[in-house]
Amino acid sequence: MAFIASKGRPQAIGPMQFSVSAMVQLAAIPLIGAVGASLVSLVPAITEGTPAVKRVFNAAQRVLLVLAGSLAYYWAGGIALRPGLVHVDLVTLAFAMALATVAAGLMNTALLAGALQQDSGGSLIFNIRDTVPRVLSSYPTSFVAAYILVVLWSPARLGWISALFFLPSIVVIQWSLRQLAGEWATRHELLAPFVTALDVRQPGAAESGRLAAGAASAIAAGVGGRPPFVDKVAVSARLRDVGMLALEGKPAAIVRRDLAVTSASVLGKVGFLASPLVYVAGHHERIDGHGWPNGLVGEQIPLGSRVLAVADVWSDAVMAGHSAEEAVRLCESSMGSSLDEVCVNALRRAHGRGQLPAVTDG
Repeated sequence: MAFIASKGRPQAIGPMQFSVSAMVQLAAIPLIGAVGASLVSLVPAITEGTPAVKRVFNAAQRVLLVLAGSLAYYWAGGIALRPGLVHVDLVTLAFAMALATVAAGLMNTALLAGALQQDSGGSLIFNIRDTVPRVLSSYPTSFVAAYILVVLWSPARLGWISALFFLPSIVVIQWSLRQLAGEWATRHELLAPFVTALDVRQPGAAESGRLAAGAASAIAAGVGGRPPFVDKVAVSARLRDVGMLALEGKPAAIVRRDLAVTSASVLGKVGFLASPLVYVAGHHERIDGHGWPNGLVGEQIPLGSRVLAVADVWSDAVMAGHSAEEAVRLCESSMGSSLDEVCVNALRRAHGRGQLPAVTDG
């Protein structure tokens, strides 16, 4: 079962990743103990077609996750579900497996945050906070699937027969994750023609959108946004100037006044863009209430719009020839007047950790 699960690669759905192997590894903890579960976690290393160094690193990471989960499982009162066990307290089992899932997730977060710190520096605490929403999003699904497998295997006394029930589920789950990942990618590909058309009319627009999207993603994660929010803000950054397609040739004053609302209206009928377009429509609002179109003040402005406003100013400054540091300082000079202080501080942290995008040549 571990071998079949390992054949399905983790699926990226926006900023999140989902792995079927994690479900099997969690189930192995109560069924065959910490040592057995560690061996199960090594199976993907056999099937991976990656360089040896990367396979060793990934294998060590998985073993650490399983060991952390095992310690939490037994600490919470979980027991080894040996063959012939007469009674199993399902509530205790669920609690212990849930705690094991949390421990494995936190260990994964700490390892990834540590790797990020080694790569780009910055505060480990901030790196952990930024990593938590991305890593932990998939663990509830892994817990539920692992718990069902364990209950079928031991308390229900189906043993290996439960694998026959569960293997089709693994195939379906892997297929569903591929479909979701494909749907997410397709949605983003649908935006490409608009960005390309704008770049033809305004050379540099695509690069500006890339910079703004990268900065917006880093800021959104830095203010504690969950992966779906981060993705929506990144989409809004790519589309923030698409209204220029409808405003070409208009006087500059009208363009400044109407660009945000027009950008939102150009794609207003596309259902999955509802939230990103709200952020686009409000990203020219100001914290002090002197912005447009509605003169909103402070937290009346959607958080996504506040994030986008900072990313917009930063990317425009970089495109104008300023360094990333100079662009951050420019944003800091507008804190409390036009830009949100929390979002600007998140930009500063992202810059300190090297998480902001760089201008590409050409």
